[in-house]
Amino acid sequence: MNVRTLLTLALVALLIAPAATAYAPGNSTPAQTQGEPAALATDGAQNGDAASASQERNYTRLYIEEGYRSSEVKPGESTTFNVTVGNSEDEAVELDPHVVLPQVRGRPLAKSWVSIESADTTLAAGEERTFTVTVSVPSDAELGEYRALVAFTNETVTYRPGQPARPVHAATINVEVFEEPTVRISSDRYYRTQVQAGDDYTYQIEVSNTGEQAVPLNPTLETQETRRRYPGSEQTVERSWFEIDAPSEVAPGETATVNVTVSPPESASVGDYNAEIDLGLQDPARPDRGDYWQQVDLHFQVWTQPDEPFETTFGVSDDTESASVTLSTGSPANDRSASFDVTFVAPNGTTVEAERVRVTNDGHVSLGGEGPRGESQGPYTSHGSQKEFVYRIDDPAEGQWTALIMPQNAVDFQYEITRDEN
Repeated sequence: MNVRTLLTLALVALLIAPAATAYAPGNSTPAQTQGEPAALATDGAQNGDAASASQERNYTRLYIEEGYRSSEVKPGESTTFNVTVGNSEDEAVELDPHVVLPQVRGRPLAKSWVSIESADTTLAAGEERTFTVTVSVPSDAELGEYRALVAFTNETVTYRPGQPARPVHAATINVEVFEEPTVRISSDRYYRTQVQAGDDYTYQIEVSNTGEQAVPLNPTLETQETRRRYPGSEQTVERSWFEIDAPSEVAPGETATVNVTVSPPESASVGDYNAEIDLGLQDPARPDRGDYWQQVDLHFQVWTQPDEPFETTFGVSDDTESASVTLSTGSPANDRSASFDVTFVAPNGTTVEAERVRVTNDGHVSLGGEGPRGESQGPYTSHGSQKEFVYRIDDPAEGQWTALIMPQNAVDFQYEITRDEN
C-alpha cells in the first residue's frame, strides 16, 4: 500500500469520527441516532469493516420514559412497574421485551421473578405503549437490593473496551427486598443535656424486640478521640467518664434498658462533648450492611457552679417608683429546678434583698410539625419551654445600682432590668 492510499484512509477516519454521536440508553426524550463514537464498539461490527460499523451504529430511534424504576417488596409478595416506550421512527418497530441481568454492579434480579406484558409488541410510528413489569419475590428470598434491566430490543452498546455490552433501549429495575424491623430503639436516639463537673447523669436507652428470637445486645462506646478531629470541634471526652449497664440480649417480645452514666470529674473543662453508643444489635429483618439505626448520639455540656454572682449595673432616676430584674432560663440542668438568688446594691453600698414577685412558664406548641430533632410527638409537638423569674424593689434611691445574680441549676439565663417611673 502506497503513501497516498494511507493518507486517504486517514482522512476518511477523521471525517467519520466527529460526526458520530451515541444514543444514551434511558433517555426520556426522542433522539436522532447518527451512530456511536469511534472509541465504542457494537455487536456485529468487526475491526476494519467500516461499512459494517457504520450500519450497526444507526440505532432504532426509541425512547424510554423515566428509565429508572425502584420499589420495596417483602418476601412472598410482588410489585409492578409501568414502563412506557415511544417510537420516533417513520415506520413500525417490532419490540422484544426481555430481562437483562447486570454484569458490572448490583445483585442480579432472578429472571424467574420477572414477567413482562407482551400481548402486542408491534409499535407503530410515533406511537407510545406502556408495558407492565411484575416482580414476584419468593418467600425464601434473601433481604437486600436487586437490580435488572428490562430491554425492548436486542441492540446493544459497549461503552469501554473490556466491559460487557449493554442494551440500548432499556429501563433499570431496582427492587429492595425487606422485612419489617423486629428490633427498634423505642426511646430517643439523640440526647442533649447538661452535666455539672463532679456530678453524673444517666441516659436510659430502651430497646424493644417484637421478633420470635432473642437478639444479642453488646453496647460499645465511641468517643471523639477515636474520630477525626477538626478545628472548632467539641472537646475530647474521656472514656473513663462512662459506665454502661445493659443485659446481654433482648428477649423476644420484651424491652431492655441500657443505662449509660456519664460522670465528668470536677477537673473537667467546661464545654460541649459528644459520644456515640453502638448497641451492637443484629436485627434478622435488616440487611447487615447498615447499622446506623442502632447508634445513639450523646451530646452533653459540662458546666460548673460559680462561686461569685453575676454583676450588672443600671441607673435609677429620681422619678423611679420601682426597679425589677426579669430572669429567663430554658430547661434546667440535670432536670433539677432552676432558681436564682438576687440582691441589689444601692448607690451608697448598702444591700437590698429583692422580693420575687412572679414566676412564669411558657412554651411553644405546634399542631403541624416535627420535634426539634425531627421526631414525631403526636398531635402536639413541643418546641421547648422557658421559665421566667421577676425580682423587684420599691422606691429605689436615685443613682447607680448593682444587681447581683447567683444562678442555681441554670446553665444559661437572660436578664432584663425594668424601671417603672411615675
